[in-house]
Amino acid sequence: MERKGVGIVGFGFIGRIHALALSVLPYAFRELPFLPEIRGICTSRPETAQKVQEETGIEATASLDELLDRKDIQMIVVALPNAGHKLVVEKAARAGKAIYCDKPLALNLEEALAMEKVVKETRVPFGMAFQNRFVPAIEKAKELLAEGKIGRIFRARFLYLHSGYVDPARPMSWRLKKDLSGGGALWDLGSHLVDLVRFLLGEPEIVSARGRTLITERPVAPGSKEKEPVEVDDWSLIHFTLPDGAEGTIESSRFATGSCDEIRIEIEGSKGALRYNSMQPNFLAFYDLTDPALPVGGLRGFKEIETVAQFPHPYALPGKFAFGWINAHVACMHDFILRWGGQESKGATIEDGVKVQAFLEEAYRVMGWK
Repeated sequence: MERKGVGIVGFGFIGRIHALALSVLPYAFRELPFLPEIRGICTSRPETAQKVQEETGIEATASLDELLDRKDIQMIVVALPNAGHKLVVEKAARAGKAIYCDKPLALNLEEALAMEKVVKETRVPFGMAFQNRFVPAIEKAKELLAEGKIGRIFRARFLYLHSGYVDPARPMSWRLKKDLSGGGALWDLGSHLVDLVRFLLGEPEIVSARGRTLITERPVAPGSKEKEPVEVDDWSLIHFTLPDGAEGTIESSRFATGSCDEIRIEIEGSKGALRYNSMQPNFLAFYDLTDPALPVGGLRGFKEIETVAQFPHPYALPGKFAFGWINAHVACMHDFILRWGGQESKGATIEDGVKVQAFLEEAYRVMGWK
């Protein structure tokens, strides 16, 4: 089978996740159009490149141009802080590389539109890591919605909850600096929710939006008494409407005490309802109003559909086992490999990234944030 080389730009947490997804891919899915191989990694400094090369055995560099010049690398994974996406995407596109980019697309809508222009001009395959589309429970929800099982949608709630910034002693990071991140909880977590609203229900329109910074300054380094201001939101809430008149909310928080990495979705309609929680990802809860209500409640109630790891063919592993967070990243990467190979794909496109970006930027405008 043909082999194609992949280069990863950025090798922190998310870079390692994408590397893991690529490495697992040939074992998790049959009938790949070609075998992707990680052949190069680019980090920000020579010393980190040397360390990564020692750890992985893969050739590493601190030079983006050196990585992009390599003829044996045909695909680039962008796993940098948001401020670095535009430069890498534009250079990779002009170098004729396929591109898989982490979310959100860019620092702002202006950057996102410029990136879209280059990607369309060069016609390189492009995909984004909106991996929650590939959670089997989410795919089941989409199926039930498409079949009309929920009926007319009345109300939807989408929440993404973290708690990692509750501790005021947690030091500053690039995620809390607007010039590096572009935004806060809404940008980081809310981008996933906006994509899921669009994926499941259609294009949302903002009615109102609020955001707060709950801890306004943090230590510049672990244990330091010197502090600097936090420039982004810790929590946000958006009220939106859908084209059919349904209403909903998108809530993003880094201060949800007790939450680890929790996406909650609740959709209520004229024929039924859906509930999903990423901390219980093996089941989609479905309430069906066509079930009999009598006697003694009949068969009414939320039923847990065992979606577990039921990925469709050509998934190579048994689907009965519990679903894990990395599974969605593997499936999302597989979808992009299919797109690169000219096959049907349902993952997020550059256009999806731009639309999410536009929604987020409008939300900040409504909030009154610069």
